[in-house]
Amino acid sequence: MCIIIRMRKICILICLVFSCLISKKSFGDGLVVLHSAGGQASALAISDDYWYQAVGEELLVLRKNSGAQVAAISLVSAAGGVCTDILLDSDQLYALIDGKEVVVLSISKSNSPLVIERITFDELGFRPRKLALVSGSPVVMGDGGATRLKDGSLIASSDATITSVSNTLNNGIVYVSNRKMYDSINGVFLGSATELAPLESSANAPIGTLVYTRNLEDATEVGLLSGDLKDVDTSKSKVILPGEYSEVVVRGSRVFLATSEGIFVLGIAPKELRLLKTFEQRGVNNIGVLASNYFALSGDFGRGIYRIEGDSGGAGETLIRVVSANGTMGPGQFDNRGVQIPTKDGSVYYGFGDNITTSTTSVKRAETPFDCVVLGSEVVIDEANGVVHLFTSSDETILELASPASTVVAISGNFWFGTDDGIVVYGTTRENKLIELASVNLAGPIVQLIPLLNGTVAFVSEAGYVGVVGMR
Repeated sequence: MCIIIRMRKICILICLVFSCLISKKSFGDGLVVLHSAGGQASALAISDDYWYQAVGEELLVLRKNSGAQVAAISLVSAAGGVCTDILLDSDQLYALIDGKEVVVLSISKSNSPLVIERITFDELGFRPRKLALVSGSPVVMGDGGATRLKDGSLIASSDATITSVSNTLNNGIVYVSNRKMYDSINGVFLGSATELAPLESSANAPIGTLVYTRNLEDATEVGLLSGDLKDVDTSKSKVILPGEYSEVVVRGSRVFLATSEGIFVLGIAPKELRLLKTFEQRGVNNIGVLASNYFALSGDFGRGIYRIEGDSGGAGETLIRVVSANGTMGPGQFDNRGVQIPTKDGSVYYGFGDNITTSTTSVKRAETPFDCVVLGSEVVIDEANGVVHLFTSSDETILELASPASTVVAISGNFWFGTDDGIVVYGTTRENKLIELASVNLAGPIVQLIPLLNGTVAFVSEAGYVGVVGMR
């Protein structure tokens, strides 16, 4: 071990001699996104007249009957976040920027939403992950808590991420964390579930009945719970469906559930939950009911309208009016003109500063660096946790970044880190110390950084963004 450490120090000293000839670049006030493209179709909500669809950092307003776009609102800066959940409440819409903030919009003019408030994770006291209506009141939940958005009151807390909150007939407010249900007041364990959904008053079931989902290995269990959180009927009130759970929507006596394997429609009776229909439409993450014969869908493919039964418009079980979007991205193969990026269903090509084009051709995931040397200092990223270890000729320390690092490259005598929250640049001082020079917040993790010939840097984000950053 001592020999390895001495050799590491010798290598760093050698690099110091040669890298002293490299001139550093001034970063002024910081980094700025010069161009970005991409963004996942990540959440949707349906009102009486409009379909609200999140794509990356944008909220799109679509006509309910056709899917035609009538407006687009940027919720955050370009590539600066992903809207992962939308909640409608009367004339307001709540948009969740995952882990960062809740954006409140007025939709009194439905085709032109207006941002009226931003509630950050600092104000909430936890990182927000999901929205829900609980007894008619909008609630945000996430890493450690659940809060009413109207008055900021905390209604549940946990050491883990809260994935669901519901009001129950006999137990008051309960929350779900790590597939377990707890009483929100005293933390008593009440049973197992992944998500809880209340029934509407028109449902054909006793008052207080809940729909639950439970993630199983490559399958999803869905069933009914009574007001005291007991199985309504163990033989008739639950169904096992193929695929990993995506979303559930309850309307009257119907349950619409999407998994990785398809869409399922179930009917509710007082003591029974029956599978009525299966649609083999894979890759659906979000589902909304547009009309009795049409779904609004979004997922890895983008967004589209699903015709359930054949009618005058065409054949049934057909996805129509599709507007494509990309899913998650990995590091790609690049040259001076662009980068070919692997995706779930093939690949996309990004010409630096241009639009994305999709392809069914697969491409090999590129290897990205987790260590590099600049001016006598070496950094090594621990791939398991994103912690950055800094080595100099005389010492080893931990470099404290604001969020875990995912890759690093050396550019113009500085370290450029891709992190969970964006890009940060560090330079070395004459005392061989590292100081932060510039940064930009981006939806991450940033899985690839590509130096370009004009002095800018391209990035690839796992969140589905690509782009180019440069000096402000």
